[in-house]
Amino acid sequence: MSDDVRGARAGPLSAAAPSPSRGLLWGCARRWPFASFFILVVLSNAVGSYFNIEYNLRLIVRHFLDDAQRAAFWRVLYAYNAAAYAICFTLIIYFLRPLASCRDDLLAGHAVTPARKAECQKLLINLPLYQVLLTLLGWLPGAVVFPWGICALGGWEGARLIWLHFAVSFSISALLTTMQTFFLLEAFLIEALYPLFFQQDRPAEVRGAVRVRLGWRVFLLWASIAVVPILALLAVCLNFTEDRPESFADLHALGLGVALVGVPMSGFLMGMMGRSLVRWVRLHSTATEDVARGNFRVRIGDRRPDEWGQLTDRFNDMAAALERGERLRETFGQFVSPDIRDEILENYPDLGGEVQEVTVLFADIRGFTRRMAGGPPEAAVDLLNRFFTLAVAAVEGQGGWVNKFLGDGFLALFGAPRRREDHASLALRAARDLLDRLDQLAVELTARGEQPLRIGIGIHTGPALVGCVGASLQAPLEVPAVRHVRREFTAIGDTVNLAQRLEELTKREGGPILLSSETMRRLTEPDAGESLERIGPVSIPGQEGDWILYRADGRALRPRKTS
Repeated sequence: MSDDVRGARAGPLSAAAPSPSRGLLWGCARRWPFASFFILVVLSNAVGSYFNIEYNLRLIVRHFLDDAQRAAFWRVLYAYNAAAYAICFTLIIYFLRPLASCRDDLLAGHAVTPARKAECQKLLINLPLYQVLLTLLGWLPGAVVFPWGICALGGWEGARLIWLHFAVSFSISALLTTMQTFFLLEAFLIEALYPLFFQQDRPAEVRGAVRVRLGWRVFLLWASIAVVPILALLAVCLNFTEDRPESFADLHALGLGVALVGVPMSGFLMGMMGRSLVRWVRLHSTATEDVARGNFRVRIGDRRPDEWGQLTDRFNDMAAALERGERLRETFGQFVSPDIRDEILENYPDLGGEVQEVTVLFADIRGFTRRMAGGPPEAAVDLLNRFFTLAVAAVEGQGGWVNKFLGDGFLALFGAPRRREDHASLALRAARDLLDRLDQLAVELTARGEQPLRIGIGIHTGPALVGCVGASLQAPLEVPAVRHVRREFTAIGDTVNLAQRLEELTKREGGPILLSSETMRRLTEPDAGESLERIGPVSIPGQEGDWILYRADGRALRPRKTS
């Protein structure tokens, strides 16, 4: 599997990881990116400089300038290059300094503010275009400065032809240099600096960046590999006249030089663009095959600022959405409400276990089995459904969650997955609310000649392991990275067991609600402990020592002080 595509075993990839097979050259470029950037700028200008110098010497200086003008040419050449290089390199340093400083801080692990990082990301995306403008700034003025300087210092003899040839020379040289500069520098920056500056961010979503759209890229590529070399040859051929047969050797040599430089350069640009396209297609093809096999954890780590990058981002979004959907479908099924599902995903992102303090409410209908003995099963199911409907409404109304339906009883959690500090008070309120709702149901049952439902409720607060438990089933051999899991989100521990013991004790000690002393101590609201009666010491089956319990009912009485 490619380093830029990761699947279920290794997890998603946040940034493109360059392959070691790309050679020592890219390794050096990533280690010294800004020095390498300067070298690339110089090399990209060298092609235009070769054509410009050869054209000027062979077709202008030798044939159209006199001795005074030739001397003026060399003076202008030295002065112009010194000024142009000084200005352009100063501007390049101006653009690179904030990037270099930010890179050093990122590598050192220093804090980088979001605003500063966003500005550097925007600058990094715009840098190839800025460099193209700097290149034009360095070249195009020569079409005016050279002929004017030569004529001003050496005389105006043949000025019209001098101006014409220098305009052609510098225009073609500028095109040769700028066309290749953009593609070369963008490919270099994507490889050398994007993985660091865009570890968690997407280049295609950076605001304020100037992006060259795909249509313009195709046009510029066509111009780089076809139009500009042909224009260079055309400029040479236009000087092929019978009036100056002595220039034939120079024309032949210059035309051969243009071909020797233009053809390899065009092949290099086409190969570089073709390599990027082929690599992009292969990454997406591999990732798409993984998704088709059910591996929704696959991510493409390629970072680009153009439409290719946007398509990659949308693919990763799609894969992430499919992964979330798969997790929800397999882990939660249809037994968790959407709000509880969101709480679980937010508070337990890995769906693992975590020990935390919760309040457990355990409730059970008294004598339900004897009550429904000999009756139709449909009646038992109908009565249970009505009871559970009231239970869920009471529990969720106080921020709790009915975790399990256990025959004719249920288990509810408070404080998980919704994290609340007042979970003990909420559990007591939910228990009293359930009793109120059962009183309303009792009126209806009595009117039909049936006995009201009587329940026992046990409430205990303490530490419990909250998270997912279940079984993992190996997927078919053709999809080795995927495992099908049956899980249940629940609470496990002595706290849960003790809540069930307290519910059972309501049969002996009376109720309908029994609270442990731990729950009593954690009641946070003044009215939460109303109508509590101290009981104990009481022995609890399966527990060591004697316990102090508190009996509660649904009445809203002032709590009495207990020792």
